[in-house]
Amino acid sequence: MEHELLTIKNNAMSLIFDATDKRELEEIKLQFLGRSGELTKALKGLPKLSADEKPKIGVVANEVKNIIEDAIRQKGVELNKTKPVLQKIDVTEPGIKPEIGHLHPMSLTLFEMVDIFKKIGFQAADGPDIETDHYNFEVLNMHKNHPARDTQQSLYLDTRNSNINPGEILLRTHGSNMQGRIMEKISPPVRAIYPGKAFRYEQVDASHGFEFWQLEGLAVGENIKMTDLFGTMTYIVKEFFGQETEVKFVCHNFPFVEPGAEAYMTCTVCRGKGCSFCKNSGWVEILGCGMIHPNVLKAVGYDPEKVSGFAWGMGLSRMVTLRYQMDDLRLLTNPDIRILEQF
Repeated sequence: MEHELLTIKNNAMSLIFDATDKRELEEIKLQFLGRSGELTKALKGLPKLSADEKPKIGVVANEVKNIIEDAIRQKGVELNKTKPVLQKIDVTEPGIKPEIGHLHPMSLTLFEMVDIFKKIGFQAADGPDIETDHYNFEVLNMHKNHPARDTQQSLYLDTRNSNINPGEILLRTHGSNMQGRIMEKISPPVRAIYPGKAFRYEQVDASHGFEFWQLEGLAVGENIKMTDLFGTMTYIVKEFFGQETEVKFVCHNFPFVEPGAEAYMTCTVCRGKGCSFCKNSGWVEILGCGMIHPNVLKAVGYDPEKVSGFAWGMGLSRMVTLRYQMDDLRLLTNPDIRILEQF
């Protein structure tokens, strides 16, 4: 207990020495000598000591109390003598310029892309990150046992202790979940884009992440053809990256489009020479697209005999890295201010 009392004394003396005003000094007094103070609590343990220890510890306790009281008294006298120093301010000097923040490169890219699409008649929509199996898969021609679900690497929510069946709620794996939500509410013709986050259980590397941004959209109406899709996507890519950008399309399969394709553009990081970002190919996949499958149109109440349409999904996160020539997608979520100040 003697060691505890000496520790209390040393802590109190250190705080008293550093006190700068009477209010702080009064708080220190309460902290150590008040009814719930540290010294008061320690003295409550005296009755538990043996008859031989009580006199010795009692003397030490009184000394500690007297030392703390004297130190507080002397510090109070010193503070009374100290007069505040009035700082002279030259009001003619220019003030300190405040640091002003700016938009993240992801926001800059998103806003510019929305403006480009609005120029050609598309409207922007927003949707939920937490989605139902119905809109994430069923409406998009992916039934319960569809093999395409295995490639989605979905992150399902725990629905135990609720009235929701397991596997019915998940973090959306793509922005295509908005296709059904939009077409159910709007009669054709319709042109819409819907940017937002998507989530998948993926290995994180320079060009992949488990949380990433997509910008998806659709156009539905009479006599819409595949050439309309290719022309629209080429226009968007060239408007954003520059007219000299090369774009190519290759056949690909997606359950919710038929026929389907992928669009590639020249890698802006290496200028087509090959790097780790483009896997040394010189080309980077920028989006997946295709003509909306008739089953999807039927699922939302459209007549595929009367209307047709195309849909696409582009990796917005990847577009940011290509626009600013970043070689690693993970830079977008790095909070290092030295990185963000470059934009």
